[in-house]
Amino acid sequence: MTDIGRATTVLDVLAESRGPLTLSELAARTGLPRSTVHRLIQALEHELYVVGAAEGPGYVLGPGLLKFGMNAHLGLLAANRGRLASLAREVNENVELAVFSGREVVVADQIASAERLKGVTKVGRSFSLHASCIGWALLAQLPDDRVERLLPRRLERYTERTVTDRAAVLAGLDETRRSGIAIDIEEHDLGICAVATGMRGPTGALQAVAVVMPTCRFRGKAELAVRCLKRLNPVIDTEAALRQCRHRPTAGRAERPVPRS
Repeated sequence: MTDIGRATTVLDVLAESRGPLTLSELAARTGLPRSTVHRLIQALEHELYVVGAAEGPGYVLGPGLLKFGMNAHLGLLAANRGRLASLAREVNENVELAVFSGREVVVADQIASAERLKGVTKVGRSFSLHASCIGWALLAQLPDDRVERLLPRRLERYTERTVTDRAAVLAGLDETRRSGIAIDIEEHDLGICAVATGMRGPTGALQAVAVVMPTCRFRGKAELAVRCLKRLNPVIDTEAALRQCRHRPTAGRAERPVPRS
């Protein structure tokens, strides 16, 4: 691994942490020697990409990263907003744009439909890669060895439908690669289903676009969602994607959506 790779690993771990991390904690979470972490932190501190925590020991992300994040975010939104709005009008369901954020996936933008499926996802909210179709759609763009490095050792269960077996995730990603879509049937939130596709967007970055809907509308809307997503991503195999939708059982109930907060 290059020094750039090691530095981005440290930054990813800090981004995923809910609080400051010490050198020892960073070494444990990255798998890098403590001496290497110390050297990287010194270099990142010099550029204000990392700063010492205001209270107590440890380090957090610094203001030097803001210029990159803001510029990239604005470019991503400008390049995709029109296409997302058109898709939302066609399917009359919420549409989301998502990108990698370290070892997670984050919703970068959302277009709400007239159906007003409120409180399901918030822009900026991150999700585990294995427990959402946006995560699967992104992972399917990567080789298995990189997927293995991105997935945590233990895959957390969010509902009874969450896939927590690593081998099953890898097998499912092969299916996603063949069809060009990923499906979420209440795998993160009860009462919510989604269909997503992953691609390189107008900015060149890997991104996923998802159509999100209540379980009670999935059977009636899945085919429309797939055909509309194909206009964004021509590599989608429509017939394989539709078979995938038909063969995935739904819960057979219409719970009230559980807010993703």
